Amino acid sequence: MRTGETVLILQARRGSTRLPGKVLLEVLPGRTMLDLTLERLWAAALVDQIVVAVPEGPADDPVAAEAARAGAKVYRGPEADVLTRYLGAAVEFGADTVVRVTSDCP
Repeated sequence: MRTGETVLILQARRGSTRLPGKVLLEVLPGRTMLDLTLERLWAAALVDQIVVAVPEGPADDPVAAEAARAGAKVYRGPEADVLTRYLGAAVEFGADTVVRVTSDCP
């Protein structure tokens, strides 16, 4: 029997150096990479919550809005410290187990 909250934390941001804004690029008609990835993650049977960890600041407001539109919870944390963002999301949403996923691997 499983106990505690299993929280899937998806890190997403617009600030990619190789392909800026890739998480919001349309990969299917009307579907962003983030939207498609979240749709697939909702099929995970053993996950209690999905949280998208997004950097603070207006540059990533569209990422936070897309995550919320797709039904995920959103945690905002420091852009330069991904580990702090993950930890903050885990603590805020009561995770006993964390599943880490990147947003650019649909």
